This record gives sequence, C-alpha cells and structure tokens, in this order.
Amino acid sequence: MDSMSTLYELRNIEQYYDDKKVLSVESLKLEENQIIGFFGPNGSGKSTLFSLLSFINKPTNGYLNYNGIDNRKIDNETKMSIVMVPQNPYLLKRTVFENIAFGLKLRNKTNNIEEKVEEALSLVGLDSSFKYRKWSQLSGGEAQRVALAARLILKPKVLILDEPTTGVDTNSAQLIKEAILSAKQKWNTTILISSHDHNWLNKICDKKVALYQGRLIESGSVNLLFAPWEKDEDGNLVKFFLDGQFLRIENSESKKKDSVAMIDSNDITICRKDCENMFNKNTIIGLVSSISQQDSIDYLLVEFSIGGISFSCRISRDVMQEQRFLPGDRIYVNINTSNIHWI
Repeated sequence: MDSMSTLYELRNIEQYYDDKKVLSVESLKLEENQIIGFFGPNGSGKSTLFSLLSFINKPTNGYLNYNGIDNRKIDNETKMSIVMVPQNPYLLKRTVFENIAFGLKLRNKTNNIEEKVEEALSLVGLDSSFKYRKWSQLSGGEAQRVALAARLILKPKVLILDEPTTGVDTNSAQLIKEAILSAKQKWNTTILISSHDHNWLNKICDKKVALYQGRLIESGSVNLLFAPWEKDEDGNLVKFFLDGQFLRIENSESKKKDSVAMIDSNDITICRKDCENMFNKNTIIGLVSSISQQDSIDYLLVEFSIGGISFSCRISRDVMQEQRFLPGDRIYVNINTSNIHWI
C-alpha cells in the first residue's frame, strides 16, 4: 500500500451473476476516515460494489484488500466492524429495542445495553419511548431510522449506506443525514454512501466515485455537473454558471432539471494560446487552479474552474509543452457534450 491511510484497495475486480459480468473495477483505493460518495444511474453496479466492500459477497475475480489484508484472510471480528444499511433494510419482527440491541448481543457486548439503545435512538432523532414499539408500528421513515440506529450502536469502523433516504419523508431524511455525519464526527467512521440526493452528497463528500454500466469511471477524471439546470426553447438542458456563462447540452430534451451530468475528463479540451480553431458556440472560459501528475507518466491532470465550479481534464505532455499551462491561467474550454452520461 502506498499509504497507511488506505483502507480498501481493489485491483482487477470482476463480478459475475449467472455468467453475466455486472461489475468491473480495474483499480480503486479508498482512504479511511473519509466520506466517499458513489454516483451512477440505477443498475450501474453501486449495490454490487457495496456487497463486496461489506464482505457480504466475494469477488468472482481480482484482489480486494482491506487494511492491507486479502479479503479471503479477513477475520470475523474485522468483518463485524463493517456494517451496511441496504436500500430496503430488513427489521426483525420484534420490538425496536430488540432490533437495535441485536448486533451488540451477537457480539456479546451487553454492558449498559439499555443506555446504548437509547443513545442510538437519540442519534436518529427518535424518543427513548420508541424502544417499546413493535416493528409493525413504524412508518417507513421510522423503520429506516431504526435500521440505521441498529448499525450506529456498534460504532462501526466503516458504515456503508445504499440510498439511505430513498422513499422516506422529508423529516426522516434530514435526521438520517444528521446521524450519518454524527458517526463521522464521533467515531471517525469511514462512510461509503450512494444517494439520489446528489447535491447533498456532493457537499459532504471527501471523494467521489462514479460508476456506469458496471464500470468504474476513474474517480480522479470524472466531472459531475449538478442541478439546477434550465431548459432552452427546444427543451434542451442548459447549465448557467455564476459568471454568466452557460453550457447547452444538445439532445437532452428527455432529461429532467434535477439530473446530474457525468463528463469524462478525456472529453474536455482546453487551450491557452492560438485557440482560434477550437472556438464554437459552446466554448467557455475557465481558470486553471492546479496541475498534477497522473499515474501514467505520459499524462497530466489539469484542474480548473468555471464560475466557481471545478472541472478536470487530462492532457498529454506534448500538449503541456506546447501550451505551457500554469495555475491562474485563463483558458478556453470545449466539452464534448455528445458523450455525457446522465444520473
């Protein structure tokens, strides 16, 4: 491992169901003590990846290391420090107390269990009186919060959440979000999370990972362009930036105003000088913020902003030699909108 802070390392991971490849991850590292957001449309492989990271399933092929240990050699105690709240969590047909206490009892940690259950209920915004309720007396939002409390009581090292706020009321969704952040603050829990609330996820994440059709879109090279969008007279989506510039996405009539655009860094072209040949109606102006080395020695990653929104693109060393970009440079930007993927 390159760093002691690397928690997960995946290499050449493939997952098959019924002889069909549903996930392919060539290389991915996830650092500890971070909130890592996973983006992608339905069916992109997020839930499959979560099942591997939680050690519920084993990869068909490839290497999955956790804290430098091969997944096939990880002991049960380590596995028990990693908990997941699936998209549709299952509650035992018992009281709320028994649901939340179940994990501690399974781990033979029963000291002060009543106090711990009440603390977990408080974290998800439920009164201590809820512990007497039966599973069947809970609303959808309350059931989701109880499922989260049953994980938080374990003070996990890793908390994996698959669409934790989907299908719940607004109040429950807000309380779930606050509880997730509390886990990070209280116990330095590493949070791996997917959510359709893309704007919220974008704000809280230390790192973003994007998946599309079962493949990882290199997390350092994907650009996510979030709502709000406007519609032009033809019904196409238009992104207006704070500096007054805009980006029109052709053939996007079927997309909603709360969609998220995934733009590969290879689909962005930048230019600093002698740029006349690249100008078109969608050319916009950005400001270079940083330049860094890619894993390949042949390429550099240029980060820049447009109206306060950060983007990145890959350039070859030949282009760098010709254009000589520096932080602070004003650049012209073309985005190949025909290759955009939508979430």
